[in-house]
Amino acid sequence: MSKLRVASILFLLSTFFLKFSSMLRDIAIAHLFGDSYVVDAYIAAMTIPNAIILFMLTGMKDAFLPSYYKYEKLGKGFSHLTNVVKGTFWISSVIAVCGAVLSPLLIRWLYPSFTGHGAEIAVWTAVIYFLSVALVGVNAVYEGYFDSQKKFSFSTFSQTIVVLCTIGGAILLYRQMGIYSVPFGYFVGTVLSFIIKLVYLRPRRFLMWSQPADWREILSFYKVFLPIGLTIAVGQINLFIDTLFSARLGEGVVSNLNYAFRLVNIPQAIFGVTIATLVFPLLAEAKVKEDMQLFRTGIEKGLNYMFLLLAPTIAGMIVLMRELVQVVYERGAFTAAATAQTSEYAIFFTGSVLFYSIQAVIAKGFYTLEKGHYILRAGVVSIIANAIFNAILSNVIGAVGLALSTSLVGFVYSAITFTTLYKLAGGFSLSVIGKEYAKITISTLVMCAVLLFVKHGLHADHLSVVPYLVIMIILGAAIYFLAAWLFRVESFKEIVAKGRIKQVSDS
Repeated sequence: MSKLRVASILFLLSTFFLKFSSMLRDIAIAHLFGDSYVVDAYIAAMTIPNAIILFMLTGMKDAFLPSYYKYEKLGKGFSHLTNVVKGTFWISSVIAVCGAVLSPLLIRWLYPSFTGHGAEIAVWTAVIYFLSVALVGVNAVYEGYFDSQKKFSFSTFSQTIVVLCTIGGAILLYRQMGIYSVPFGYFVGTVLSFIIKLVYLRPRRFLMWSQPADWREILSFYKVFLPIGLTIAVGQINLFIDTLFSARLGEGVVSNLNYAFRLVNIPQAIFGVTIATLVFPLLAEAKVKEDMQLFRTGIEKGLNYMFLLLAPTIAGMIVLMRELVQVVYERGAFTAAATAQTSEYAIFFTGSVLFYSIQAVIAKGFYTLEKGHYILRAGVVSIIANAIFNAILSNVIGAVGLALSTSLVGFVYSAITFTTLYKLAGGFSLSVIGKEYAKITISTLVMCAVLLFVKHGLHADHLSVVPYLVIMIILGAAIYFLAAWLFRVESFKEIVAKGRIKQVSDS
């Protein structure tokens, strides 16, 4: 097997693992600690520094790559890398120290319901994650640098190290350290990831150690980075707001809402990101050719393919939610009562999966047209809407209101961005999209009707949970695609046609 093929396989495996890293971490936590108050305290506390961590990790690449290429053309790429690394280290270090010192005050102010041991867990969790920020920013810069050098596998591998250490810390040290084993594992992973980069590049190629930091250049970079990072951090800010409200609703609410959210977001991680990524080159081609018709076609196809795959997946999850939660989480300290509560929350979260996946396609349109500031404006509106919906719904219907709020905010966010892009692009073919969505919805309803009949009419749910899920998933997929073929769903026909063309070309 060639080195290129091995590298490609490693890259795909590590990327797949990263997509589900939060899910795997939470499965380990659920098994070891269930939905106890210690998990509530951990999740609530880590959400604060985690917003900063994701802000650095996800925004840095989008900002650093074009900036590095610009300086590289001038023969100053390594000098620019040095400036950004040094500037980021000092900025991250200040945030880390201030965050760690202020953690006791933040926890007391943000989560007044945490007392005694719970408050202690929250404080030290926040402290450990804040201290990690000092190196998270530097790691993010170098992962962007590796991507600029087409070393995607190494960039992904360095992130995977952090995930493995987090999960490993929880599994290996939980008896000695309790819930602290999770943030400790993350901290160790962050340090180890940094050391691996240093050893891989060697100190001489790591940066220009003697070069003084050019703060004018650093600040110029951060003017570009901040709006990109803030746009990407909108989701994490909304999650933080959700945690603030859920922490006031009793033991187990924070943890079970988190478990539910991670589970239902699997389809978004698979289909949402994938379809949006596949559509991006078509949109970029349209931009280069200044062909707005091709641009509109790309958005329309992206939205249609997205709904084709997500509609049956979300509907199937709703029908099978309790069994899915049971298979994924119910073991060790995670009880049947936790399964029931998590399942209820998860159903109300499902709307967010659809709306945020649709928004992922729309966002590519804004980035292609270089109108990313519209996304930031919509994100600010979504944050305000989330706080309002949370305040109202949590008082009216309790914890499920927070999950419902996330879905409603997703609808608001996607509606604002879609209507804005509609105007910028000169309109889309709404009749075509509407007709396609109607056919897909009917096909999905047919699938659900059959599954519900098999579940309740034929009492298939009396089977053991794993065989039951396997049978229902296979049956659901078969019924849905048969219905899509009978109702002549265009996006489904296109996928089948492309598959046939590929088979002919391969033979």
